[in-house]
Amino acid sequence: MRVPKAYPVYDAGYAERVQVLRAWLEEAAPNVFPLGSNGMHKYNNQDHSMLTAMLAVENILGAEHDPWAVNVEADYHEQRSDGGGRAAPIVPSPARAERS
Repeated sequence: MRVPKAYPVYDAGYAERVQVLRAWLEEAAPNVFPLGSNGMHKYNNQDHSMLTAMLAVENILGAEHDPWAVNVEADYHEQRSDGGGRAAPIVPSPARAERS
């Protein structure tokens, strides 16, 4: 059933089904870059979604980043109980290096 803007359901077979979709996209449509929560069918906050988009743009320009590696930390939380937060990851960028 198609549902506009549906959010993924995390059940026992979720990871395997997403892997099937990823494999198919890599084989049949390598120029398609699924991004963000709806595109990747996984939880991404706004920062993660923007980072996956930035990595995809750099990949189009020749880099080889793995946007699927964003937000894979098992213990990630939006904010820690001690009031601290998680710093955004620093990803090497050819575009940033050229501007320096």
